[in-house]
Amino acid sequence: MSQHTSIRRPGVRRGDMTKHTGLPPDLAREARIDMAEISWIVSKRGAAMRARDADWLAARYVPGATVVGTTPPVTRIADAARDAVRLWEWFELLQGRIRWSVRIEAVDLAGDRAVCRTVEHVSYRVLRGRRVHLNLVTTIGLRRDADSWRIASEFAVDA
Repeated sequence: MSQHTSIRRPGVRRGDMTKHTGLPPDLAREARIDMAEISWIVSKRGAAMRARDADWLAARYVPGATVVGTTPPVTRIADAARDAVRLWEWFELLQGRIRWSVRIEAVDLAGDRAVCRTVEHVSYRVLRGRRVHLNLVTTIGLRRDADSWRIASEFAVDA
């Protein structure tokens, strides 16, 4: 699929995600499937953080993924997001519940590449420390590899 499709979440009802894209029906169906898979991966990423599922998180990043931001798994080192051991070590430093909510603001789809912009509310407590609260604006670059979408880049800033 080489056509560019852009979907903006605010004001768009579920099921109407490709209503005004002007794509032929077969491409519109494929775009809806891609959008659903991308939305699921991005939403599940927050659920995996809450569940401390380092293996799932590490498997969702392509080799050499560039990840930059303010909280793990976002680091300033390429490919660290794919290191489940480092993620487990970070999870062991946390006490109590991790809160991580994700709101998808927009998804731009162009063939086998996609960009997803989210607003994420994150809260966790480091052992014997205070609770950290962050509001992140995150841009996630995804790439389709062998019929599945994986995260190729992630850039998060504290809003």
